[in-house]
Order: sequence, then C-alpha cells, then structure tokens
Amino acid sequence: KQWYQRRVRGDLCLRTCTGTTGKGTTNWVDYGTDGVKVDISMEDCEFTSIPNIVTTLNGDGMHWEATGGSATYYVKATSFRVYVYTRGITAYTSIATEKNWSITWVAIGYAC
Repeated sequence: KQWYQRRVRGDLCLRTCTGTTGKGTTNWVDYGTDGVKVDISMEDCEFTSIPNIVTTLNGDGMHWEATGGSATYYVKATSFRVYVYTRGITAYTSIATEKNWSITWVAIGYAC
C-alpha cells in the first residue's frame, strides 16, 4: 500500500490512498455458489471517516466474465469488502487464484 496527502482547495486533511490485494496473493474466499469475496484493509491509510473508493478487478484471464469487482460493501474508515460474481465458472477460488485475480483500489477521504 502507498498513500500520500494532497492539498485540495486548501484542505490539508484530504488524503488519497491506493493499494492492491496483490496479483497471485489475494485471499479469495468462496461466497455462496456463484462467487468469491475478499476483505481489504485500509488501516495504514489512517482515514478518520469513511472514504470514497474506486476499485477494479484485474487478472490474467476469465475476469472479463465476472461482475461486481467495482462494487464495494461494508465500507468503514479501515476496510471494505468486494464480492465478485462468477456464475458459470466452477471452482471459483481456484480460478481466481490460478488466473491471478486481484483488486486494485483508490480511496479518497479525510485523515484529520
């Protein structure tokens, strides 16, 4: 994870923080019968309130068939979750791991 503070309209408290779950190292967990999920920590960003987050699903294949990689759930100042719907793909966690699926994210929020 990397982060930096940026002054926007004179506000020194606004922070941009970026990260990735890591190609080939994402801790995917099966979710139901049609997908996977991953919990993502933003603790190092030190946000003091819930930030705005943009995510992307990346990989070496088959991720074009998946949906949901850009939606965030259970967002807190320190973490969020992404569900990826993989209907029609069997062995969800195996495929996500084998194809190096990962989530890259950018969060913008306040740190003071």
